[in-house]
Amino acid sequence: MKLETSKLLSVLSQYQFFNWENEEENHHQLVIGLPEDIVEIKDFYDSFGFESVDNEYSDIKISKQQWIDIENKFFQWISPYLSTFNQTIVTPYLSNDWEGEIDLEDIEEDELAPVYKEYKEFLSSNDLYDDMATLVEISRGYKIDDLGDFSTLGKMAARNNKYLFFADGDKVFMFTDSLTLKVYFKDQEVLEKEKKKIERLLNPKFL
Repeated sequence: MKLETSKLLSVLSQYQFFNWENEEENHHQLVIGLPEDIVEIKDFYDSFGFESVDNEYSDIKISKQQWIDIENKFFQWISPYLSTFNQTIVTPYLSNDWEGEIDLEDIEEDELAPVYKEYKEFLSSNDLYDDMATLVEISRGYKIDDLGDFSTLGKMAARNNKYLFFADGDKVFMFTDSLTLKVYFKDQEVLEKEKKKIERLLNPKFL
């Protein structure tokens, strides 16, 4: 469900612990990735992530199909943890640019295209994107309604679109272009509680 700007700002007022200007000042954080037995590409987390896809200059070679396979595995794997969140809000860093670096009106027809098309349909169906000139303000925030929303938005985040997710008043997180989940916690107590939950549900690789 899209959020009006006033509602978005009201919700975000709960997250005073998060430093927008300097993320390095957010000390209570974890970065997790897929366990090694799920990732079939050796040293995947030493690669450039999405920038390694079909990149002749990358030491670690990743094809488009390999990326899609790992991408799907990542979001299936991470879902049990995301499903424990009661309320999650997402924003493209308070802008209303949900399209980001991808031209959704000129999607190249290749293996990566289905995710872009799914994302475009998601934006259109939630009034977050309009390919026509409009006087209606595109919302700067969206409330996650369905667990599948994480996958739709997360895959685009991993393909270099930037989003911040805010959950339950004590967590701020993002999906990175290396297929990791980076989470900033309100304090050390929340971090330790969530880390135990993550270990129990996911058995991740801590990065």
